[in-house]
Amino acid sequence: MGQSFSPERTRATGTLLRHDMRPDRAGWTVYDVLEGWTVCLGGVSLVGLPFEKANEMVDMLNRHDLAIERTARRLVSTAAYGASKAARPQWSS
Repeated sequence: MGQSFSPERTRATGTLLRHDMRPDRAGWTVYDVLEGWTVCLGGVSLVGLPFEKANEMVDMLNRHDLAIERTARRLVSTAAYGASKAARPQWSS
């Protein structure tokens, strides 16, 4: 919770986790750190949540994003390996 960032720092160094929470008038708001927007799930804005629920949502959203990133890296790595293997000359004996 409480990742501090500035738009300039985010562009320059990247952000470790995409979602975070901050206090609001009625509880806690879950927001997208990169976009600066409140997160909406199924058309419902995640605002005014109890601390525990907001923290659970932040954890769930960040785990989901990390899983997507791992899958994307694996797919890119597999495709790159396949392309480099196909580009090698085939030696005949």
